Amino acid sequence: MHLVEIRIVGFRNLAPAKVSWSPSGNLNAGANGQGKTNLLEAITVLGNLRSFRVSSMRQVVTHGASEFFLEGRVETKIGAVRLSQQVISGPPVRRALELGGVTATVPRYLQVFPIVALSGADRELVAGGPRSRRAFLDRFAFLLENSVFDEINNYRRTLRQRNAALSSAVREREMEVWEDRLARAAAVVVQRRRRACDRLVESFDPIYRELRSEDFPEVDLSYRGEAGVEPAENGSEVAEYYRKRYTETRARDRRTGFTSEGPHRHDLVLRAEGRAVRHILSSGQTTVVAAALRLASLKQIERERGEHLPVIIDDVDAELDAVVLARLIKHLEGERQLFLSSADSGVFEELTRGSSRLEIHQGTVIESAGERTDD
Repeated sequence: MHLVEIRIVGFRNLAPAKVSWSPSGNLNAGANGQGKTNLLEAITVLGNLRSFRVSSMRQVVTHGASEFFLEGRVETKIGAVRLSQQVISGPPVRRALELGGVTATVPRYLQVFPIVALSGADRELVAGGPRSRRAFLDRFAFLLENSVFDEINNYRRTLRQRNAALSSAVREREMEVWEDRLARAAAVVVQRRRRACDRLVESFDPIYRELRSEDFPEVDLSYRGEAGVEPAENGSEVAEYYRKRYTETRARDRRTGFTSEGPHRHDLVLRAEGRAVRHILSSGQTTVVAAALRLASLKQIERERGEHLPVIIDDVDAELDAVVLARLIKHLEGERQLFLSSADSGVFEELTRGSSRLEIHQGTVIESAGERTDD
């Protein structure tokens, strides 16, 4: 799979343009603040409907504009696909998605052109709170099993309903109905995440060993829920555990108005030397672990789909030392499309030779090895 071209209007500081890409390496150079990262961010939003930098799409709209538009043509193993999105900043934010000129649902759209993006923000994935790791694991699980999108949303919706019932004068019998639904929804999410975590561990260990230096500690991954969930082997056992716990914690949860247990509190745990990695790893080591996590998910998704996915590495020389960067590029090179950026064009001499290069100046692509047409 590779991106053939992208059309961009109203995104960050980027001038309206249509940019063509090499199916192998694409090296984006330019001084800081010129738009290199913005261009890679636009590609990521085109495929993933989310940025690797910010959580709100309002933040990526060009200053003074009210919307942005992205359109791309992608070559996949089953042929060419054209996808587009129009996002109006609102509030509320509104989004129109199309595949081949036909309106598309979010889960259908997200399966077409998934992008793996490595950036400095990935340190949060390793050293930050559990929310980002849950989101990472859920997206990974979704790309392995399409039904996960609806299952996660069902759990969140049912969780909101129980929380609303906790804060109102709902009778015990009605609470039991909501808790039964929530227990069954929670069991599905836990089982999906466990399977995804197992697949992640399978690929993470060899990739981390390939990227790391000799002085890096061993890192272990595991899925952590409530202690009573861990020994449960199947969905019915997990659901029964939650039914009992929701009954037992109902009085406490009524006082807080919040469900205190469930997948919304779980974590993908990373430990080194028996401790949380944030207490052990240096900044550089954290970046390598994050890259290994991303690449582990990439390997499993590619295996499931039977095709290579594009990879973005933003500010390659700023986030990774030369030795690790060389190992990373060696791991990724081949049939996979790469998008790399750096403020130092000289760093590309040590990377993929024969790749397409472009320069970005004040938001405008001023030089490209591929065909480019400005709008």
